[in-house]
Amino acid sequence: MREKLLDVEIFWLPLTKEVFFEGKAKSVSSENKLGKFDVLPEHANFVSLIFNEVTIITEKGEKINYKFKRGVLKVSENKVRIFLGF
Repeated sequence: MREKLLDVEIFWLPLTKEVFFEGKAKSVSSENKLGKFDVLPEHANFVSLIFNEVTIITEKGEKINYKFKRGVLKVSENKVRIFLGF
């Protein structure tokens, strides 16, 4: 059976409207005002302000961290869109 993955895109605003990161991931982790949280495949639709850091575990198991002040994370139908730096 094939492992389910998330489609992840990160945009760094206002510097560029181009995709900063694009790829498949096993998980995405960040922090909002309620604390740290993880997004896994088949996560419920979700929108949140996020703060400080986002961590992506790629399909190959690599860990990628991005540090920032604040951003927005949106999850819909196994797609994660993250807008950072505004």
